[in-house]
Amino acid sequence: MEEIAEERSYSRLEWFFYIIFIPLLFTLVLSAIIAQMFGYNVVGVLAKELNQIPVIEKLIPDAAIDRPPSEKEEVKTDKKDVTVADLKTQLAVKEREVNELKKKAELEEQKAKRLQQQTQIQQGDAKVSQEQMNEEKQKQIKNLAKVYTTMSAGKAAPIMEKMSPEEAGQLLLVMKPEERSAIMAKMDPKTAADLTLLLKETSQADSNDPGVLQQRLLELKYNASIRELAASISSMQPTNAANLIERLFTSDERKAVLVLSQMEAGQRGQILSKLAENKSRAALAAKISQKLLTN
Repeated sequence: MEEIAEERSYSRLEWFFYIIFIPLLFTLVLSAIIAQMFGYNVVGVLAKELNQIPVIEKLIPDAAIDRPPSEKEEVKTDKKDVTVADLKTQLAVKEREVNELKKKAELEEQKAKRLQQQTQIQQGDAKVSQEQMNEEKQKQIKNLAKVYTTMSAGKAAPIMEKMSPEEAGQLLLVMKPEERSAIMAKMDPKTAADLTLLLKETSQADSNDPGVLQQRLLELKYNASIRELAASISSMQPTNAANLIERLFTSDERKAVLVLSQMEAGQRGQILSKLAENKSRAALAAKISQKLLTN
């Protein structure tokens, strides 16, 4: 017990030597041995560094400094070189692929631009061609109209009455007002009236398009039939007129509303009143009234 009590404590230097220096030195030596075993030239690197110190350099043989790399080191280096070479090859392949894709994209873009230019040229040519055709057609219509204006109105009118309304309308549109009125004065009154309505709804710009004139004529005929039907229904008794409007509305709502809109307010009111008298038709009367307001 007295020996234990008298045991002296370590000095600071001893404590540093035993607790820190020796374990650290052991760790470094062990790490160097393991690294050397795995192919790292630890001895060569250490010898090269110690060779820089005077006096100690004489104790280190040159063979330790100039030691060639071990077989493991060479294998590892070769593997690295092969890996780098493979990566460079893959990178070169990818770069070629990217360049090819860029070239293809540029070619496609150039092709699209050429197609767009061709389309624009074709559209421009078609527009010019259509304008030329319209001008030529307008010229032909004017020349033909001039033939009829050189005739007497009494001779031109019967000939033009034999034409379709579209053809006659084309010729009349390009004539001077006094020439047109002279010919129409010699026509059958109904034909002259139909042509007057057609000319009223058509501009001279449409004179070279029979389709436009035909559409205008169909609209005029439809409106004329609506007016005639409205006049016929107006002459009926309110009860019969209401029944007819009901059937007409069932088959063609728009036509029924147009017919009613052509009637006088009093006659229209009588027909709607007759419809509203019957409870089953009251909703119909209300619907027709609503459409008349929005028509």
